[in-house]
Amino acid sequence: MTLVELAISSALLAMGVVAIFGSLMFSRRLSEGSIYQNSAVTVVQGYIEQMKNMEFSDLPYTTSAGAVVAGSGTTSTEIATRLNATTADPLVISTATTIPALSTITVTASSALTGVTDNIKSIDINNTPANANDDLRLNVRVWIQDITNAGISATQVRSITIQYAWQGGIGTQSRIYRSSVRTIRSAVPTY
Repeated sequence: MTLVELAISSALLAMGVVAIFGSLMFSRRLSEGSIYQNSAVTVVQGYIEQMKNMEFSDLPYTTSAGAVVAGSGTTSTEIATRLNATTADPLVISTATTIPALSTITVTASSALTGVTDNIKSIDINNTPANANDDLRLNVRVWIQDITNAGISATQVRSITIQYAWQGGIGTQSRIYRSSVRTIRSAVPTY
């Protein structure tokens, strides 16, 4: 009788340990997803802050008619942003006058949409340079559009819109996370 009780209790204990281990692994994957999401938001917000702190004339933009106006000192649609104090990480603006639906952004491929530029970034958020598999792969699309009201004698105003996507998942299930951020920038400094 004691041997049967011991076998049953061992089996129950093993099932409990497996259940606890499974829930711990699921919790770890959820936490990892949160880390990647927060990192993506932080990187995008960093780009926004850099653009808000640049000289207004340095920002390239598109007019409402679709013409591209390069920033001062440049001949392109490139924005001189930085990943950190020592690493240049330029962004190229999209020139399409209409911002496409968020569902059109992917992580791995460049867009086939006319005038849409995908800035594919790979960011080592785990500080493991030898392991590229755990890097945050981020696709960033940037629009800077002139929204100045010509009927009002006021300052110049630009709309900065960033769409971004990153891929993550739990276990074998992977999905693409998409979002966007929009802000307004004027020629008049605000503090």
